Amino acid sequence: MSSSLRSCKVLPHARHFDVLIVGAGPAGAHLALRLARAGFHVGILDRQRFPRPKPCGEFMSPECLPMLEELGLRAALLAQGARCLKGMRLHGHGYRAEGRYRSFGGAPAPFDHGYAIRREVLDELALEAAAARSEVEHFEACSVSELLRDESGAVRGVLAIGPERERLELRAAWTIGADGVRSAVARELGVQRAVPGLDKLAIVARYDGVPAADHAEVHFYPDAYIAAAPVDEHVFTLNLVLDRARVPAGGRAGLEEELARRIAASPELDAKLGGRRPCEPLLACGPLARTTTRQTFDGAALVGDACSFVDPMTGEGLYFAMRGAELLAAALVPALHARRTDQNALAPYLRGRKREIVPRQRLARWMQSGLRHPALVRGFLGLLARRPSLADLVVALTGDYVSPRDLLRPSLWREVLRRPVVIGARSGAF
Repeated sequence: MSSSLRSCKVLPHARHFDVLIVGAGPAGAHLALRLARAGFHVGILDRQRFPRPKPCGEFMSPECLPMLEELGLRAALLAQGARCLKGMRLHGHGYRAEGRYRSFGGAPAPFDHGYAIRREVLDELALEAAAARSEVEHFEACSVSELLRDESGAVRGVLAIGPERERLELRAAWTIGADGVRSAVARELGVQRAVPGLDKLAIVARYDGVPAADHAEVHFYPDAYIAAAPVDEHVFTLNLVLDRARVPAGGRAGLEEELARRIAASPELDAKLGGRRPCEPLLACGPLARTTTRQTFDGAALVGDACSFVDPMTGEGLYFAMRGAELLAAALVPALHARRTDQNALAPYLRGRKREIVPRQRLARWMQSGLRHPALVRGFLGLLARRPSLADLVVALTGDYVSPRDLLRPSLWREVLRRPVVIGARSGAF
């Protein structure tokens, strides 16, 4: 019987929560923390044990830092070696441009830097903070088997398979899918859709002994790009993103060969890495474009990459997760106090997503589409190299404190245009 029709009797050993969160990454753990601080009983489960490797650009924009501060996580991340990155350098097609995080067009930068840190450290710290609270119960190595529904069809929890293959019945007023781009909750709800034309794969590698820097970087190729950032003291995380149709055969050896070929084609990267080989096994993930037709339901909601994901290229994925959790918590708290479980109770969450997250994801989709036109990328990089203030604007947009709507303000463009034009620094063409 389809999970959309199934209505299960409550077993004697069923666990009950105010909110059950599937997925313990940044969206799920941050949501659990916010709800626990409001006094609600929260269950959070994940199919993996933490810490676990996770393909990621490992970079957070400046707008993430106030949210980390609010949850008491920022100091802990700094203590664990988070690097402060003050901007981004863009390379490709013979050009080099650099943008720095600064207040722009009346939009103040919350910090003049973002953070880069190993994803397993980021995730474990947030999950530990959530699980340490008495209001939170953590279930690890548990996978969702199906959704539970009542007679009206509203979601009322999940059936899960535990680490010993035992069946767990976890019931809740609200069930939240925070389980990423391959969300089991979104799949069970039947709302996942592929984004046509953006079927990409990311190959993630780390290199040891690389001199530290204070910026992230993106290297553009005619048919791919590499996003990279320094983490820890001398570790460099690199993401090669390309169409899945271009992924070479040969398994891990083929991926390593492709990565080495791309690095050799970029003079800056080749010089930086100096012939080093990855210090850890490669990770890969994809497809990097998935969306959903709905995000709220009676008794359920989706947050983070489970809602939609288009590779943002510039490190905004963690912002989408953290801000989405903040918006959803703000809607769930009054709904729980009012004992409401109808999807209309989460209308403020949808409005917040439409206002703050959806425009940025559309911008990311346009940027990904633009990468298919090398002449367009070449011209844009040349423009950024000649106009550093425009490069600052691009970085401010990806830093999440300037919104796409701000691009409609004439005052912003006056600030861009009144700054001097310079000759862009050239780099080796590829």
